[in-house]
Amino acid sequence: MNEIVFEILRLLVLLAVFVVTCYLLPLIKSKIGQDKLEEVTKWVNAAVLMAQQVYYAQTGAERKSIVVDLMKDILIAKNISISDKQLDLLIEAAVKAMRIQEGGNIKQ
Repeated sequence: MNEIVFEILRLLVLLAVFVVTCYLLPLIKSKIGQDKLEEVTKWVNAAVLMAQQVYYAQTGAERKSIVVDLMKDILIAKNISISDKQLDLLIEAAVKAMRIQEGGNIKQ
């Protein structure tokens, strides 16, 4: 009788470990990734607005370079790793969103 109870408990523990490994860990990892993406997006939007306000006399390429350098420093400080292409896409999206809000000219 004790052996049967022990085997049932062992199977339940194995099942619980399987569920945690297969379902909960990926869910937690994706949630953490989503939080980091939201944080990076928030910082990119702030950096783009800052560049537009402070460096308005400079060209768009110069402002973008300033934003890229600032964002790389922030990402290093926060220990977040994204590719240059991902950063470029986030910056372009922030610029487009800012222009839509301003009602300015938007290039397709």
